[in-house]
Amino acid sequence: MRIIHTSDWHLGRSLEGRTRLPEQEQFIDELATIANSEDAQLILIAGDVFDTYNPSADAEKLFFDAVERLSDNGKRAVVTIAGNHDSPERIQAANPLAVKHGISLLGYPGEQLPIHETPFGGVQRISSGPGWLELIVPGCEEKALVYALPYPSESRLNEVLTEDLDERMQQIAYSERVGRLFAEGDRVFRPDTVNLVMAHLFAFGGVESESERQLGGALAVTPQSMPKQAQYIALGHLHRPQQLNNTPQPCRYSGSPLSFSFSEADQQKEVVLIDVTPGSKARIQQIGLTCGKALKRWRANSIAQARSWCVEPQNQSCWVELEIIADKSIEISELAELRKAHSGIITIRPIFPELADDALNMHQLAQMSLEERFTLFFQRERGVAPQEELVRFFLEMVNQPVTDRESDVEGSIGIHIQSTGSEVG
Repeated sequence: MRIIHTSDWHLGRSLEGRTRLPEQEQFIDELATIANSEDAQLILIAGDVFDTYNPSADAEKLFFDAVERLSDNGKRAVVTIAGNHDSPERIQAANPLAVKHGISLLGYPGEQLPIHETPFGGVQRISSGPGWLELIVPGCEEKALVYALPYPSESRLNEVLTEDLDERMQQIAYSERVGRLFAEGDRVFRPDTVNLVMAHLFAFGGVESESERQLGGALAVTPQSMPKQAQYIALGHLHRPQQLNNTPQPCRYSGSPLSFSFSEADQQKEVVLIDVTPGSKARIQQIGLTCGKALKRWRANSIAQARSWCVEPQNQSCWVELEIIADKSIEISELAELRKAHSGIITIRPIFPELADDALNMHQLAQMSLEERFTLFFQRERGVAPQEELVRFFLEMVNQPVTDRESDVEGSIGIHIQSTGSEVG
């Protein structure tokens, strides 16, 4: 049996207010092409298909169009679980229609889907139980037995795992509870089936990115708690593609198909292709993705260099976090010119090297007037010089006859000055 593992689509997610839906549509196109060219018979989508509990209509339409397209009119099985960003009810609501296309949607841990056999030769769900289902795919000699574990938070498990407030004891109780769930999967696996596990959770040893937002807690599972009898364990939740080590069986995070933060700028995104037959070791291959815009962090030595970089054609199709080394504040007109030259600029951050040394900073601050301190603070925070009216208003407020007002303001200005400058825009 040939299987594709993917996860963490986060449909509807934006990047600092910029929509990513066109890039996500590109991903669906690429995934469908891979599924067809590789003759995949089963697609595992390991959670966080949406970015929020209440996704936009466009995001929902993209998801349902995607799974219908991937199912190839019921000739290919698709199994999807809810992640921590997904509403379990929203994921499972379409099951009565989805099953006719060979699609299985699971929202809660331990959920049991009904048996469904079609007379038209499509995907058959021939047996099921709490958290697992057995599938027959047209043209495939093997049967697949999938143990599916949607995001297992305490609230979704509908139980209190421990009343102990100690974080370590909470972690132990959580990992043991998830381990017992996986043991239930081990008990239903058989020698004559392709035995697969799909789960959305955080496991110790996994490497995080800045783009994962913890919703519902950050409890983790030990690798040793993973199923012992599964031939492949497909995980979702972490956005960096990676193998999880020290697990009883092969286990991977497929990662997100797009980079969702600049901490992922250098990551090669992928889907995972698995070839496996009953009783055999899974053969695992990572297929790199080309969809979406690259995320780039770039530092310019001057406004002129930044301007030159922005207009080069090879730099146009990307999202940019731009840093500019500056010896003075950047004018608003210069910022506008850069953004006009490159529509993908997310942030522009001025870097002021003259304040790189903390000891020197304090010496310089001591020599400055209050007006100079406020002007410098404003430049570091906003990247531009304050207007004269604002400076005058600040000085008027400071000089009002209020006890200790000036010392408080001076102290706050000194505390907030940073050597690296601040984000603009």
